[in-house]
Amino acid sequence: MRRIVVVPGIMLAVGCLCGAPHAAPAQVTLGVGGGATFPVSDLNNFDKTGFNVLATLGFRIPSFPLGLRVDGMFNQLPSRMSGSSNSQIWTVNANLVANLVNVPHAVAVPYLIAGVGYYNTRYRVTTSGGTIETTGNIHNNDVGINGGVGLRIGLGSASLFAEGRYHYIFVSGTHLQMIPLTVGIHFGG
Repeated sequence: MRRIVVVPGIMLAVGCLCGAPHAAPAQVTLGVGGGATFPVSDLNNFDKTGFNVLATLGFRIPSFPLGLRVDGMFNQLPSRMSGSSNSQIWTVNANLVANLVNVPHAVAVPYLIAGVGYYNTRYRVTTSGGTIETTGNIHNNDVGINGGVGLRIGLGSASLFAEGRYHYIFVSGTHLQMIPLTVGIHFGG
């Protein structure tokens, strides 16, 4: 019985390794971008639309539809509440990127992106009553997930990209949700 499961499993693994596009060199890309961040759900009750800045490091094999991308993103959202400053959300995400078109030298390539990440949220709160005023910072370190769609347009060794992603941050007591829309450029791929 074990041979029935093990032998096909080994054959599948060997077939994947032999059929993998190992002859093509891996591409490494560096990217930068920015755009608008829209608060959703509970976050929208406290914050207004803000901005994001993105830095990316990507790895992919040109003839293979999946790649990896590590992102660092900074989001700043103006507060709707008096006595509270802008919310800042720093993220580091590890993502899978799936090209929806896998044609060599395609000019426009739509893609799906999804992953997990570390999220640091911080904001400053000031309260006053009578003659007493108190100020403090609040920081949270949490885990979250993200997913979205994008479009990459090739320009030789660089490419322009535009993407929208939904971020869901697991904060105790509530969940923070936001949608950054980002445009930028990747170099090296």
